[in-house]
Amino acid sequence: GLTMITIDDVTYTEDDLSEMSKLHVTRINELRGQATQLQMQIEEMNVLISAYANAIRESVKPVEEAEEA
Repeated sequence: GLTMITIDDVTYTEDDLSEMSKLHVTRINELRGQATQLQMQIEEMNVLISAYANAIRESVKPVEEAEEA
């Protein structure tokens, strides 16, 4: 039958699965999609965090140079 899902390198087909398991497959696929979106959000947040951190470092640099002079 139709390939439904791969878990731990084992591929399950529609023929292997009960109706309840097919519902679980749908839910796993939804959750995997959400997890992927969250991972992308985390990566984007890290980019923003770096940008703000860089802005802080840049704002402090002229003060340090003025003190040295």
